[in-house]
Parts: sequence; C-alpha cells; structure tokens
Amino acid sequence: MKGIILAAGKGERLQPLTDRKPKAMLPICNKPLIEYQIELLRAHGIADIAVVVGYLKEQIEFEDVKYYEDKLIRGTATALHAARDFIDDDFILIYGDLFFDITNFNELLETENAIAVVKVKDVSRYGEVLFEDGRLTGIREKTGFGEGFVNAGIYHFTPSILDLVERTEESARGEYELTDAVQALNEQEKVRVIPLNGYWNDIGYPWDYIDANMHVLERIGFAVDENTELWDSAVIKKPAIIGKNCEIKNCVVDRSIVGNDCVVGEFSIVKRSVVMSNSHVPHLNYVPDSVIAEGCNLGAGTKIANLRFDDAHVKMSIKGERIDSCRRKLGAIVGYNVKTGINVSLYPGVKISSGEWIEAETLVKRDI
Repeated sequence: MKGIILAAGKGERLQPLTDRKPKAMLPICNKPLIEYQIELLRAHGIADIAVVVGYLKEQIEFEDVKYYEDKLIRGTATALHAARDFIDDDFILIYGDLFFDITNFNELLETENAIAVVKVKDVSRYGEVLFEDGRLTGIREKTGFGEGFVNAGIYHFTPSILDLVERTEESARGEYELTDAVQALNEQEKVRVIPLNGYWNDIGYPWDYIDANMHVLERIGFAVDENTELWDSAVIKKPAIIGKNCEIKNCVVDRSIVGNDCVVGEFSIVKRSVVMSNSHVPHLNYVPDSVIAEGCNLGAGTKIANLRFDDAHVKMSIKGERIDSCRRKLGAIVGYNVKTGINVSLYPGVKISSGEWIEAETLVKRDI
C-alpha cells in the first residue's frame, strides 16, 4: 500500500499565515503539519509516500518522499491526477491541510474504496456525506446545514479511481472535485464510509490553526528545547512549548507555543498563542489568543485585544467576507516580518499582512 498527501493549494483563507509558507508546512507545536501525516503513514507500515506540491513547492522537502507537481491547482482531482504515475497499488489519500489524532485509522487501511467521515455541528463549511449501513448514498458540497457527517479528507482507493478522476468535469465552483469521482465510483461499486473516532481539524481558518496547536500542546504538556535561557523570574504556566535558542526573560508564557530563536522579554505576556520562530515579543507586550508569524518584532507596549466590549463572537475578514469565529476570545493574526512601533494597539480579529511596519501609537481597528 502507498500514501499520497495533497499539499499543492495556496491556503488563501489562512492568509497572512500562508503569505510565505505553504499551509502544509505551518508549524504545529514547532513541527510542520505535513510531518505529522508522514509519520502517521509510516507508523502504519506505509513507507512509499508521495506529496503533491504546487504553491511554494520548494519549501516542502523530506527524506524518502516522492514529489509530484500540480501545475493547475484547480482542485483535489487535478492534484491527485498529478500523481498518476505513482499509483500502481492501493493507496491512502490525505488532504494536506488536515490535523487528526484518531483511534481507528486501521479500519480505513483494511477497507478498499472507502471515504472517512467525521461528525460536526455545522456541515455548511464542508462536503456533507450521506450514507446508510456503512455505504455511501451521496455527497453534498457545502450546501447542507446543521449537524451531520462531513468528508474528512482521508480515503482508501484502488488504482481504478484514476480513470474516473480523468473524466471529472469542472464543478460549479470552478474546480475539479475529487468527490465527483468518488460519486462516480459509487455508481460502479459501492463506496464504504468509515466514521472516524478522535480529534479532527480541517485547518481552513486562522482560529482552526490555533486550535490544532492547542490540541497538540495539551498532549505534549511541557517542553523546552536546547540552548534556551529561562530566567528565574519567568513564569511558565503549563502546558507550554518553547523552542531552541530562545530568551525567556521576566515574562509570562501561559499555555502557548514559542518557536526557535525567539525572545519573550520583560513584562510581556503570551497567552494561548503561537509565536513562530525568529520573532521578538520583547517589552511590555500582551499577546492573547493570537498568532505571530516568523520574523516579527513588537515595539514596547504593543498590545493585542482579544475580547469585544459587547461580549459577542469575534469576526474576521476572510477573502472579503466577514466570518464568525464562533469564539468570544480571539486576538490578531500577524504575518511574516511585521514590525510595530511603541504603544501600538490591535483590535480583536484583525490581520496584519506580511512585511507591514506599523507606526508608533497606532490603533489598528481593521486589517492592514
């Protein structure tokens, strides 16, 4: 059996986190997302693995993995088709923007032509999967609503799926959908449906990325990498992960992940957040429920708000649309190599594009 991971997409809904990094390489507790998937496949005896790349393809590089490029990037069907020369046996297919921690993966391995599903409270964001007695009866792409089972983005296919992928037509959304090929396969031979048990996260929005980090953080508990200096006056509230070559001074790190070569300085607080590598939170900063991407420097007194006065859910602009995060507390998403001057304040739910410099004393109410 083989394994294929689809990692070609641009991840536009995750911007600015994907401005300079493919979504499959976003760090989950300081390790690339796709590395968890590769390790899972290998742990189940699947050593022959291919990754379909596209956007920022040069950043995805692992030993003993084959690479195929999706030059079209027009949907999951074109991505799988790009790896057609690799497919000569049964294979497990995984979407590259998923983080999952499940207990019944073996059930999928043992079932040919199967689609994995998970139960969610709102199916409108996903492809809803309809089934009866473990057999597929239909897939509705982002047209359903309410509680139900959705496509988990994990499959067990035989090579016969390729013929159907090649005949897939463009969908109403302007993409070539793998689920169309799955439904065509279901007309030839019934496709099995495997409900997954455990944690599953389709990292589509920035707050999903925070959630995946918090899940793994709880599992790991506490870790400090080599050559990191922890001041005696530093307050580390577990769980917490701190990378290598960091300086953690007279500050508070509370249920957060700090990457490599970072500084968290005097009287700063980092709370339920992800600070990626080579970023500095050096003086009198407050970073709650936020993501600080690589190479950032926050000026003294830069503070991020994470709660609305009216106690309503925080919304965030995603591809020109205001999306409800369904959470009361959500801070800012700061892109790569951002610098802020002293006493900058950021409203809840704002996004700062990579490379921006924000003038001192600025009150940031909207995305920059």
